[in-house]
Amino acid sequence: MDSVQLVPGPLEQYCQLFDQTFTRPTQRATLRTYLQGLLLGLERHKTATGLANTEPGKDGSQHKDAQRLQWFLSESTWDPERLNDTRLAMLRTITSTAPCDGAVLVIDETGDRKYGTHTAHVGRQYLGSLGKVDSGIVTVHVLYDTPNAYVPLKFVPYTPAHHYERKTNDPAFKTKPQLAIDLIDAVRPDWPYRAVVADSFYGRNEMFQTHLIRQYIPFVLALPASHTWWHAADQPGSVEELALRAAPEAWQPLLRTCADGHQEIKWVAELQGGPFGPLQTFRLVVVTPDPALLPEDRTEYLISNLRTDEQDTMLWHAKTPPATLLEIALLYARRPRIEQAYREVKQHLGWTHCQARSDIALRRHWALVCVAFCFLYWEATQQTSDPPTTELSDDPQRSAAAEQPLTWSAALRRVRAYLEPFVWVWRAWHAFTTAPPPKTLLALLRYVGQGQPLYLYVT
Repeated sequence: MDSVQLVPGPLEQYCQLFDQTFTRPTQRATLRTYLQGLLLGLERHKTATGLANTEPGKDGSQHKDAQRLQWFLSESTWDPERLNDTRLAMLRTITSTAPCDGAVLVIDETGDRKYGTHTAHVGRQYLGSLGKVDSGIVTVHVLYDTPNAYVPLKFVPYTPAHHYERKTNDPAFKTKPQLAIDLIDAVRPDWPYRAVVADSFYGRNEMFQTHLIRQYIPFVLALPASHTWWHAADQPGSVEELALRAAPEAWQPLLRTCADGHQEIKWVAELQGGPFGPLQTFRLVVVTPDPALLPEDRTEYLISNLRTDEQDTMLWHAKTPPATLLEIALLYARRPRIEQAYREVKQHLGWTHCQARSDIALRRHWALVCVAFCFLYWEATQQTSDPPTTELSDDPQRSAAAEQPLTWSAALRRVRAYLEPFVWVWRAWHAFTTAPPPKTLLALLRYVGQGQPLYLYVT
């Protein structure tokens, strides 16, 4: 190791896949610094000073290394859309993220607190990370969930109406469901999928429903328990009432495996009434741990346009293979695990830490976080050469449930097990002396520099 290696071997190989996106050597070098900083476990927020490892405070923010990172986000010339396109092309070559018919498109939102009247997309709105209305930024994502992994395909920030001259009447203004529709239409020609899955915010939106139905896009959407319709006085008028009136024999057991490996029994029923039924536009499937009590926080009311069987010729049902009620339940079961895990990994990789105001700087930072996230799957595939799964399983219920994918926490721990010793040992040694490292220390740096992890946990 004759010269200081800036990044370990696996990360360097990964960055080379994206070098074509950047026109200047300084941009490519800064890419490596940025991604390495995002992947490291830092005690500081992953701002320009934190990623550059400069001294906290005013002096550190004015250091040339921190200024270089800030310029890279705010003033440089590279295109975040082109970077994202390169990332998607790379994902198609990875075993765990290759396109397959058993995948689902998951609509998810990220809402995080952010203040300032001059920052793009900031406004008072509901923030999922806080569970309340506050000042912040919301981004709408479409994720691709295969039987082995889940990755973000595209995202777009929601811009509140007050940012536009004519508010909600401005032609450029788009609601979150409209943004979700644009994302789905952008990715579905190139990424095969079994269904679009989204929560009740989108499930109860008539415009979102109508677009999916008219385009024959298969979906499984949630409804709130309070969803109602016009009805006669002696007839049920909400999805909850329908479920409470369901006959005991209508419920079927479903064994669901959770992310931590434990299993639990759910009860599933397909119900008819009001606007729902096999001869209606929507099928209604209810999933609950207790059919008698229907606990509010653990009961799911799902609507779908998937066909019931091969003889189903309903005009507005999707022209795709039919689905049992158990498959519909399992398809939606893939969304909550993403909602929770994806939110956490984004925070670990610094999604909210960007100290920038402009739209382009924010989009660049978010694009780089997505590149860092996908490194976890790319790095894992370097350890195996199994061919990608490109077809549905013979058992549709097994395909719908999907295997438990590699968890982001395990993948990130493995990466940090060699990345952190490599970075911190180099920094400590160069802070101590300008002399070359001794042979034993050099051997350690070469070992972790090749992507070999050091597990420092007590055994």
